[in-house]
Amino acid sequence: MRSTTSTHWKRLVAVLMALTVVAAACGEDAAEETATTAAPATTTTAAPAEPEPLTVGMALPGPKNDKGFSQAHYDGLLLVESELGAAVSVRENVLDPQARVEALRDLAQDNELVIGVGAEYAEPGVTVAPQFPDTTFMVINGQTSDSPNLFVYGVREGVPAYIAGVVAAHLTTSNQAGFVGGEEIPPLYMADDGFSAGLKSVNPDIEITSTIVGSFVDPQGAFAAASAQLAVDADVIYSYVDSGIAGVIEAIVDAGDTALTFGIIFPRCGDFPQIVGTSILNASGLVVTMTSDYMDGTVPDQPQFFGVENPDVQRFELCPGHVTDELQQIVDDTTAGINDGSITLPEGV
Repeated sequence: MRSTTSTHWKRLVAVLMALTVVAAACGEDAAEETATTAAPATTTTAAPAEPEPLTVGMALPGPKNDKGFSQAHYDGLLLVESELGAAVSVRENVLDPQARVEALRDLAQDNELVIGVGAEYAEPGVTVAPQFPDTTFMVINGQTSDSPNLFVYGVREGVPAYIAGVVAAHLTTSNQAGFVGGEEIPPLYMADDGFSAGLKSVNPDIEITSTIVGSFVDPQGAFAAASAQLAVDADVIYSYVDSGIAGVIEAIVDAGDTALTFGIIFPRCGDFPQIVGTSILNASGLVVTMTSDYMDGTVPDQPQFFGVENPDVQRFELCPGHVTDELQQIVDDTTAGINDGSITLPEGV
């Protein structure tokens, strides 16, 4: 006879095992469902910070709209802003020598690169650069020092002035020439010497009267200087001034004279028919070159000066109303002679 108790326990064990299998299956299904429906894990990565723009400050000797030296370089600063993405600032029309020192100091507070425009900032650059070793200073037509953060670029402004002198020597009928200059800075003396040397290379008997007005933007002073030169029969005048050239033109017109003049930096042929030609300086391109050198880490250790070997930086150009085959050939031959060394310029030009 079979025991009912034994049979009962066997059935109970079988039921429990079946429940265990069902529970296990349910657990697996639940796990799969959870794995299927759970949201995938995400990782948040912060966007890389935008690099800070290069900060460039510029100190100008004159107003940024002087239609001359200062404006030409300021235009370059605007190109640095638009083309190189720099944040820029400017101090303009800084006339007093001590104020120029303070202008460089102020700019050095907020800028990685500070550019002093013109020989007016040569000594201020030497003074200020050691005080701000973490700022890079570049001075156009400046002077070097022991400061490793001070660099010099420049243009030899006597070179195109020499070419103008050669042209002027072929135009004068009185053998009297004039030079009207702005502020007493080394490039002015280079231009004065260059113009004189160009004249005398053609005719040693030409006499030159040089007058320094004291400002590049003083038409009245330039008018007085040019009037005095016209009074002694000067019929060709090199106007080494910016907006002051209007005074030279006024003097010529006022005297009813047929004298001719030469300009610098910007061609103004359409404004003044008395201008024969211009010692053109592409200062904008120079400023962009300087800034690019800094950004690329290619700033030259030694001063970098340009004559007329690179016409994109500096050249002499006749005004359209004064171009003749003869004069253009004179300009071309003189430029080539300077560049190939067959014409020897005076020391310092």
